[in-house]
Amino acid sequence: MTQVSPGKGSWAGVALPVRVHDILLVLAGRLDDDALADARELLASAEVDRALELIAGCLVSGPVGVSKGEREELLALFAAANADPSVVERLRLVEPEVMTRHRFGAGKVDGVGAEQGVAEAINRVLDALPDIRAVWSVWRLTPSGAATGAVPHRVVLIGVGPTGSAAATAYRVEHALRRAGLTASVEVLRDGTEPTDYHHTAMRYATEVLVPRTPPAPIVKAASKVAETWTKEDPVDESLNDQELGLLRQLQEELARREQTDTPATDWQGDLGPTEGPPFDWHEANSSTMVNGVPLQPPDNRS
Repeated sequence: MTQVSPGKGSWAGVALPVRVHDILLVLAGRLDDDALADARELLASAEVDRALELIAGCLVSGPVGVSKGEREELLALFAAANADPSVVERLRLVEPEVMTRHRFGAGKVDGVGAEQGVAEAINRVLDALPDIRAVWSVWRLTPSGAATGAVPHRVVLIGVGPTGSAAATAYRVEHALRRAGLTASVEVLRDGTEPTDYHHTAMRYATEVLVPRTPPAPIVKAASKVAETWTKEDPVDESLNDQELGLLRQLQEELARREQTDTPATDWQGDLGPTEGPPFDWHEANSSTMVNGVPLQPPDNRS
């Protein structure tokens, strides 16, 4: 059974793995990308205690600063997972305004847009995952964490609804991208969750990934019994049972959503849509940014 902790604030009554996923969202841009991916893999495998120990260990070794509220939440998560919280007590406290800020861009890198190749890599995976609302992709121009990789770095943002699994989606999509030869961080935001500054900034420059979705076979079968065209006002075959009618309504909603391509796909996007921009000046973009007290180096575009 999924472990649930009482929590506090926005985490009250939320399942423990979901709370750990949410703290990883908060730490995105401060932990290095590989550490985030490893922690999400452990979380998707239900190894919550090991995920927490990895998170705290990377924060301490960075060292990466956290706010007082973040440390309190980590202590609560360690207690809920019956893990030793001593490492959390060693975390360095900083004020939110001195935390790392990141830059993102909407252009192309070596002629390649951040969204290119993503749909082909993850289409089959998304068909097997529930309640995917939207997929976006963007280039992050600044490095993340103490053990940072090369920049620009692709970030894929996914919105999921209340029946979606954020942890499983993050892990499976990242794995599918890696298998297709694409290096990317995958950030999955649950419907109704307030995005961090990191995700708000990323979404300002992100480009939507147009992923075709195939309706499940039972929905298609139920739809074949419709007497008239697929609209809510049209009559349907009275021989449909309640389950088939429910499946049909799902298909109608999906078709309506696809037709409204100019409407944002989910609430968490807000008014942050894709924007076009000039080619990046990498030297200017990185000239005044510090990560963990170390000046940024020019990006390595050899790969």
